[in-house]
Amino acid sequence: MNIKRSIVLRVRIVFILIALATTAIPLRIAKIQFEQGDKWREKAQTINFQYREVPATRGNIYAGDGSLLATSLPFYRVALDPTMSKNSTFDEGIDSLAQLLSGFYKDKSAKAYKRMIRDARLEKKRYIVLNRRQIGYQDMQKMSQWPIFREGRLGGGVLFEKVEKRYRPFNSLASRTVGFINEDEYGA
Repeated sequence: MNIKRSIVLRVRIVFILIALATTAIPLRIAKIQFEQGDKWREKAQTINFQYREVPATRGNIYAGDGSLLATSLPFYRVALDPTMSKNSTFDEGIDSLAQLLSGFYKDKSAKAYKRMIRDARLEKKRYIVLNRRQIGYQDMQKMSQWPIFREGRLGGGVLFEKVEKRYRPFNSLASRTVGFINEDEYGA
C-alpha cells in the first residue's frame, strides 16, 4: 500500500508540473504579444528581408543502358569588390592581377583592367564583373591563387558566382522525353 501511495504522489507531482508548464507558456506568449508587442513590431520593421530565388541543382539523367543523357555542370562568373582589400595588398597586387586577367581573357590590355579596377575602387563600387565569360572549376581554382584574389572573398573581394549549365552529350536527342529549357527559360 505504501508503494502505491508513493507512485500516486509522484504521478500527481508530474501532472502538476506539466499543468503549470502548459499554462505558463500561453501566459508568456500573451505577455510578449500584448505588453511588448509594439516594441517587437517596431523592431521587425527595421529588419530587412531579401527574398531571392535559389535555383536547384538539377540531377543527372541516364538512359536504360546507363549512358548519360543530361547533367548539370558548374561554371563561375568572376566579379570583384575592389573596396574590400587593404591599400597595401591592392597596391602590391593590382599590376600583376591586371596582367594575369589580360593574359587569361585576352580581350583587354593589362592597362585597361588596371584602370577599370582602380576606377571602381576610387568610386567605391562594391561589385564589378571583370568579364562576362564564365569559367570552369579548374580555372576558378587557378584564379583563386592570383594576387588580391588569394586573399579570398573578405580579404581580397573576389566573388566566384556559381552558374549551373545543363549539358547534354547527345545534344537535342531525346530532349523532348528528358525535358529541356530553352534560352527563354521556357520548358518543353
